[in-house]
Amino acid sequence: MFGFIAFAFKLIFAAILGGAFSYITKTNSEAEDHSAMVNMAMVSVLATSLVGLTVQLPNDFRGFAVGAAIFTVLHVTNSIIKLENLSQRLQILFASIIGIIVGVGYILQAVVLCFILFMILNNSGALMSSFVSDTKDNSDLTPPENS
Repeated sequence: MFGFIAFAFKLIFAAILGGAFSYITKTNSEAEDHSAMVNMAMVSVLATSLVGLTVQLPNDFRGFAVGAAIFTVLHVTNSIIKLENLSQRLQILFASIIGIIVGVGYILQAVVLCFILFMILNNSGALMSSFVSDTKDNSDLTPPENS
């Protein structure tokens, strides 16, 4: 009975984290379209359900079964998203990885991963512009060669 309750909590957290990851990666033009949020939540729930069920197997079969479940999730996710652009593919792939992490039972680690991805996606423009401006400033400081 406790295994069932834990599995239900894993599915709920996977749906919440998958949907939240999709919601925080949206731009203002995509704010009205909720299909991407539902898709990422479903991918995360798929990953959690496969990995969560295989984690409950007896110890004799658990290692191989969890490995096969992770491979299956990543293969199915990759085959589904072949037509998307790179940023969409990475977001869906990370939603499945968040689902895998929740399925194994590490909910807090999945929250941390979601937060780190949020920070990277929201601050990537500022980070890249600071690197570009630093290289331009350094090239301005070099003295011209006399010939």
